[in-house]
Amino acid sequence: MKVSQLISRKSVLIHADVPDASNALGILVELQEAGGVITNGTAYYNAVCDREIAGGSTAIGDGIALPHACNSGVSAPGLAALCLRQGVDWGAADGNPVDLIFMIAMPPHAQSQHLLILARLVTLLSDNDLTQALRGAVSRERFIELLARAEAERFAE
Repeated sequence: MKVSQLISRKSVLIHADVPDASNALGILVELQEAGGVITNGTAYYNAVCDREIAGGSTAIGDGIALPHACNSGVSAPGLAALCLRQGVDWGAADGNPVDLIFMIAMPPHAQSQHLLILARLVTLLSDNDLTQALRGAVSRERFIELLARAEAERFAE
C-alpha cells in the first residue's frame, strides 16, 4: 500500500491558521471525513486524542507530527495532511513547534497496513528537501504530487 494512494485533494489543507494541536486534530478528522474514510468522526477524534495522551506525542521532530489510530469509526484506510502557517506545541521531544501534520486513519483490521504506512511516512519525511518542498507547496495538487514523486523515487515504484 502506498502513502500516495491514501491521500486526496479533499484530505489536504495547506497554509492553515490553527491555534493549537487540539484544533489541528479536529481539522484533520474533518479532512478524513471529507475524503470519505471516517464514518464516526467523534469516535475517531477521541481515539486519536487517547493515543496522544496514553502513547505519548506523535511529534517525530523537525516540526512534523503523525497522529494515528485504528478505530471502528474508520471505514477505509486514509491519510490527511495539514500544513500550518505557524507551528503549534505538540509536545515534541526536540521542543520544536509542529507545522506539518499527517493523520493516518485505519480500520481495526488493518494493523499491518497501519504500520507500513507509518514507516513509509517516517522514511519519506526524514528527507529535509521533501519537507521543505511540502511546506512551500502552493496548492493541494502540488503537495500531493511532491509526496507521490518522493515515494516513487524512494521506494522505486
